[in-house]
Amino acid sequence: MSMVVLDDEDNNPNTHSSVEEISEAIERLHRKGASFHLARLLLHLSPGDIVEVLNGFHEQDASAVYALITPPDRAGLVFKELSDGHKNYILSKGTVEHALGALGALSPEMRISCINALNSLRAKRILKKMSKEGHGGAIDLMKYPPESAGRLMSPHVFHQLESTTAAATIQALQELSEHKMVFYVYVVDSQHRLSGTVSMRQLILAEPEKTLREIMNPKIIKATTKTHQREVAKQVTNYRLLAMPVVDDAGILVGRITIDSLIHVINEDNNNTMLKMAGSGTNKGSVLTQSPFFIFGARVPWLITAFLGYLVISVILGEFEETLSAVVQLAFFFPIVIGMSGNSGTQTGTIVVRGLALGTIRNNHFFKLLFKELGANVVQGTVYGCLLAAAAYLIFQNFKLSMTVGPAMMCNMIASSVIAMSLPFFFKKIGADPAIAAGPLALTIIDLVGSSNYLVIASLVFAA
Repeated sequence: MSMVVLDDEDNNPNTHSSVEEISEAIERLHRKGASFHLARLLLHLSPGDIVEVLNGFHEQDASAVYALITPPDRAGLVFKELSDGHKNYILSKGTVEHALGALGALSPEMRISCINALNSLRAKRILKKMSKEGHGGAIDLMKYPPESAGRLMSPHVFHQLESTTAAATIQALQELSEHKMVFYVYVVDSQHRLSGTVSMRQLILAEPEKTLREIMNPKIIKATTKTHQREVAKQVTNYRLLAMPVVDDAGILVGRITIDSLIHVINEDNNNTMLKMAGSGTNKGSVLTQSPFFIFGARVPWLITAFLGYLVISVILGEFEETLSAVVQLAFFFPIVIGMSGNSGTQTGTIVVRGLALGTIRNNHFFKLLFKELGANVVQGTVYGCLLAAAAYLIFQNFKLSMTVGPAMMCNMIASSVIAMSLPFFFKKIGADPAIAAGPLALTIIDLVGSSNYLVIASLVFAA
């Protein structure tokens, strides 16, 4: 096992060591209780490497190592990028002062996101301490619903009145008391209602005496304080915005949400969608830190659905026992017919679920998409059906067998596309997550219908 060797004159020893070597060194020092040497090692590592290592540790071990990171600003950078499970553990198990130190590097909206994950008693203690230390901005965001734009926004937003000139606006930007990331100038009326936006390019190229009312874009893409964070992330992605203004019910500008604040929302939504499509529950921390019972609890509902579905398939097979006994070769092609229809359905379901999630596919696209998928799968089913029928005849010289497996393949691939496409629309219609429809549930239904089709066609052909 290689060692991470530290030299006091080397400011970046981690450039000479892989993350695996760094992880082994941290784990070894932590296990031995060598806190002094571990703290010294952490001081020489980049925050990014520390984050990657700690996210692979169990929460308890990660919290103990995190407590040794100095100085506080580096600890804050690390805390900002840790997984939600690790953040929650650090805030829950340490002292209130330790929790405040960890939260110090975060923006008000990110602090609230972390505090929301804590139990109510712990959250109240932290908020009370924050109030005494003057962190009122974060506390003000607590009045908005969880997972709303209000919880995620920054109340500090650069805005100017409609009557302000371009020259005056540029001067106001130059006189900001501290460096702030300004992507747009938000234009408001005398009642502080949002009336338009001006990009930095528009502002710089405008004639100095022009007012913001004259150069602003009145078509505003905005969110209200009650808009769900996922909807904000979707709009920011679709319109390729760097920031989005947030208004209250009266249209008054109250804050903004930047793309940086939405990255974790976008990543979490993508992860949850993929996990649901795989039937593996939702994104609740790293699998490396979860207990076997937690993993079992997250996956068992999906597997029960599949288990019950395949029991029904077994019953159906029992009803056609006579046909299967008479033509043993039917069992030879059963996995091929069912497997190909399942693969075809998975392709269709993935496209539809992803489209619904991104907003590129909407409810009124159902029939248009249905005809397209039907057309594609008729072609696929015909091609693979003919190939399978030819293979069946070459192997067993049985014409009836060929006339069974060929049409069964074609019918099943067409049916799988209809099922895989319809289920996500159905779940979206009833208000459920369409990603559920692309997991084991869809595959089970496709296999159930496919098995029935195959055996019914076989019975009809061999009874003739």
